[in-house]
Formats: sequence, structure tokens, C-alpha cells
Amino acid sequence: IVLSFERIKHKTNKQTNKEFRMPSIKGTASISSSSAQNKLLRTTKFPSNFSQSVDITKVNVAVITQWIEERIESILGFEDEIVSNMAVNLFLPQSKNEDGVVVSGGTNFGQDGSKGGNAVDPRRAQLDLAGFLGEEEAAGFATELWCMLLDAQVRQGGVP
Repeated sequence: IVLSFERIKHKTNKQTNKEFRMPSIKGTASISSSSAQNKLLRTTKFPSNFSQSVDITKVNVAVITQWIEERIESILGFEDEIVSNMAVNLFLPQSKNEDGVVVSGGTNFGQDGSKGGNAVDPRRAQLDLAGFLGEEEAAGFATELWCMLLDAQVRQGGVP
């Protein structure tokens, strides 16, 4: 568990001020309201390639999933299955076809929002991961992964 400390002033009496540090745990902060997320989407600067489309059906999902899991572990410094699975689901959505078989999501999109279905918005995915990885780490992770996905979709075999 990654701990950071906040300084809190605590008055023990009128004459003495003592300063204590209270722990806060990464992963406890999340964007719970859509208005807060929309504000962050407007005010956060994202890479220009986030507006480019990615067709997940052309990407080797197994290879990208393994990379995501290893990268999350290297960022956190320990294996976290929940955060890894969250990242995989944010960037590689899956749905069931009419036979009930799980398949990778269809054509995905960047920030223009023009496609429907199981579309990926890397901006929202980055913001969702920031509470677990930290803002800088989430931004770097999302940028690196989106570049890999853009590259993978144009390569034979879907491997970047």
C-alpha cells in the first residue's frame, strides 16, 4: 500500500499548536460525479494522439493485456490484480456476442466520441486510473499504452 502524508494542525489547547501527519492511501480518491469528471476533461491537457481512433479488433489483446499487467506492477512496485484488471477493462473492453461468447470490443475511439458501443476514451481512462497510480503515472501510462494501441492496430498480428 502506498501511503502519503497530509499535514494537519491540531490544537491541543489555546497556547500550543502541534502538527501531526495523517496517512492517506492511494486509490481512495476517485471521480464520483460526472460534473467533476467533465470539469477535469475540460481542464486537463491530454496528448493529441488521444483523438485518433483505435480498432481493438485489430490488436492482439493477449499481448497488450500482459504488457498492462507488467506495467501496472512496475508503477506500483507490487502486483495488484484489481488495478491491473481495471486498466485492462478500461482500455480493452469486452462484450458478449449473440451466442454469449466474450469478444473484444468493436471499433473504439479517441476523444471525439463519434463511435458507440464499447468505445474507449483514453482521457476518461487516464482520469479513472489517476486515483490508483497518481496523476503523473496515470498520464504516462495512458499515453504509452495509447501509442502502443495505435501502432498495434496497423501491424500484422496486432503486436506493436
